[in-house]
Amino acid sequence: YCPNQPVTRGQMAVFIERALGNSSPNPTPTDMFGDVLDGDPFKPFIEELYNDGITSGCSVSPLLYCPNQPVTRGQMAVFLVRAFGIPLP
Repeated sequence: YCPNQPVTRGQMAVFIERALGNSSPNPTPTDMFGDVLDGDPFKPFIEELYNDGITSGCSVSPLLYCPNQPVTRGQMAVFLVRAFGIPLP
């Protein structure tokens, strides 16, 4: 389980999409992120997260996601607000 290990951005995409009820995403288009490679098990979740407007990646030019970087608390807060429509105070 490794509860003390950081969560990567790739893993977080799976958590958010599955929490939204999307356990088997089939995004269109694909291959949008230059650093999310074919064969990456997180790829469909990452691309669906982008299509859902929850992430814009970690770089826009070129479009990158940084799937192996840890998610900061601030980033996680933004992902949750966008994914679940949580109103800001």
